[in-house]
Amino acid sequence: MTINTTAKSRVFVGPANATISELDEFEAVSWIEIKEVEDLGEWGVEGNIQEFLSLADGYVRKLKGSLNSGNIELITARDPSDEGQNLLRAGAGDWLKYPIKVVLNDAPTPTGENTVYYFRAIVGSSRSNYGNADNITRTTFNLAIDGPILEIPAVPVIVFTPPAGALLGATEGSSYTVTIAATGGDGVVSYAITDGELPDGLALNAATGVISGTPLEDGTFNFTITATFSGVGTDEAEYTLEVDAL
Repeated sequence: MTINTTAKSRVFVGPANATISELDEFEAVSWIEIKEVEDLGEWGVEGNIQEFLSLADGYVRKLKGSLNSGNIELITARDPSDEGQNLLRAGAGDWLKYPIKVVLNDAPTPTGENTVYYFRAIVGSSRSNYGNADNITRTTFNLAIDGPILEIPAVPVIVFTPPAGALLGATEGSSYTVTIAATGGDGVVSYAITDGELPDGLALNAATGVISGTPLEDGTFNFTITATFSGVGTDEAEYTLEVDAL
């Protein structure tokens, strides 16, 4: 298990869109980064718990009612030249809804992908704290999350070498060797054929990814190799091996 801090997280805003809700819609947005963010606040889904006291047994019965994704108190160092902050400032003065993207810094491996959150929000307010001469001017944007939060969890990115597709061809009755290598996960990797099959005479070494032996039949063989890391990370690649007849 890996724990993380919020350091290096990033926040983005897109043009007003009152109906955006699907992942493909969010991924198509032209995002503008909101810079100089100091605090992402606390937010997430909370159920409205409804209670009923039954006189018969004296116990309180509970049911979950509506869901509320919460508000973000987004604290920034005020930068009047920052395009993202300016879009939020404008949003505080209108009645529109804006797509928001939050990218954490929690990739499970050096080449992995971070957790990403997508949602739409109303900019409820934009309030600046000016204070005295030694105060860094901060602006707090209240983002009222409207509807569900889409979470794309952090994952390792597994790379296969050679990549999925056609392998170097073999000849019936002749010695053959090829190595499948997976990288990008954490821990020791093991390999397995999880769909299809190799020609008779060839075998996969589960520890090294080496396919070797002498094929005893010709034809086209399709198979899937799954790589599983002992720490975190699993993926698969589909291969084709052509074995020519003698």
